[in-house]
Amino acid sequence: MASSKETKIIDKSIRDIHKNLVKYTKGSLRKHNLTMPRFLVLWYITKHQPVNMSFLHDKMHMASSTLTVIVDKLVDNELVKRYRNPEDRRIVLLELTAEGDKKLCEMLDIRQNFLERALVDLDDKEKEDLIRLLGTVLENLEKLLKEGEIDNE
Repeated sequence: MASSKETKIIDKSIRDIHKNLVKYTKGSLRKHNLTMPRFLVLWYITKHQPVNMSFLHDKMHMASSTLTVIVDKLVDNELVKRYRNPEDRRIVLLELTAEGDKKLCEMLDIRQNFLERALVDLDDKEKEDLIRLLGTVLENLEKLLKEGEIDNE
């Protein structure tokens, strides 16, 4: 089934918004001595901490050796602490340090302030409508994925 003209425009708009947010984020991260993969590791850790390396590997789809280098750098920079699970010493857990949490929050604030400046021409009602519409699209996408709708027709 061919996509409608509107669907094509929406798809391109979402891709372009994502591209611009990533471009801005990468520039901001570089100024703060972070990379996108390090930022994402911090973000995944804070959302689910404590986590182990297997969890990060599943989320980020990176080679274990690459992920180890990223985590080692974050530990060296005192943004992440690594420790053995007291209940099973074979398991190594990761958590953000206070400095890591502060750095992540700072980077998220920078990104969200950039986005807020892009939304300056929308009034409160338009922002509420955008939130509602994006939420509906996201729910529908998640529902399709949960139902197994991952074939590419």
